[in-house]
Amino acid sequence: MNRKISFGLTAFILFLILFDAFQQKYYLESFNLLPEGEVLSLAYLLKQHSIRWIIWALISVPSSFLIWKELIRNKRALPSQSIFRISTVIVLTILISITAVSIQSIFHQGLNIESNTLYEFFVFFIFQKGLTFLMASITVALILYNQSSEQTIESQFVEIKNLERKSTDLEEALNMSSKSEPHLNIKIGHRFQPIPLNEIVWIQSDDYCVKVHTEDKAFSFRKSMKSLEEQLSRYGFIRVHRAALLNLNFLHQVNFDSSTIELSNTTQLPLSKTGAKALKQKLEQDAI
Repeated sequence: MNRKISFGLTAFILFLILFDAFQQKYYLESFNLLPEGEVLSLAYLLKQHSIRWIIWALISVPSSFLIWKELIRNKRALPSQSIFRISTVIVLTILISITAVSIQSIFHQGLNIESNTLYEFFVFFIFQKGLTFLMASITVALILYNQSSEQTIESQFVEIKNLERKSTDLEEALNMSSKSEPHLNIKIGHRFQPIPLNEIVWIQSDDYCVKVHTEDKAFSFRKSMKSLEEQLSRYGFIRVHRAALLNLNFLHQVNFDSSTIELSNTTQLPLSKTGAKALKQKLEQDAI
């Protein structure tokens, strides 16, 4: 509940306290309902009504929680069963509040709690507080309903934005994949960046991902080395080590004795036995 709503509800309760106090003072004085010589000040009445509203507020805390759970459970619409349960919670809140107010008033007047006394006070406060307690409880329920509706709208808005973003990403990916120049689509944040194959120097295995190295940058890419090896073999890429896929266009020299490869940018790569065999065969095929 935001500050504006909390302030409005507090102001509403304060208004009801003032209304109850002034109304009671008016009736007591206008119809001479007080014993002769007895005077009740407005401050005293305000204090008593404030205590009764505090009792209502304390009892309304768990009932508000139950109403909130019911509203959250039915985000799209409130079925008749939910409306009935919320109405039942409101009625019980009022009855429990009036019972607690009756007991407090009995103690305040120094009387013994007996069934007849409790019944008389209960009936009295039903007429005095029942309507205002009902108004306040319905107001709280409406505020909670408004808050749950806003929360539902916000979550739906987030879902829509996520769908729009995914749609944009997919559209960009499809547009990029339609380009004639062979390339890899590297996802960076929520965007795809095409990396032309002729700019890729080598690809490094990196746990569950691979790292695509160009001459001046490196990009992480979630794909297996095996699938890349199969897809890029026809573009001049060859697996020279379990952790290295080489673009032959950037091969500077190879030392089969030391099992090392030097690239045109001076990068050194390891050469496995299987990789050496495949590289020799590829170089012999391409030789004039």
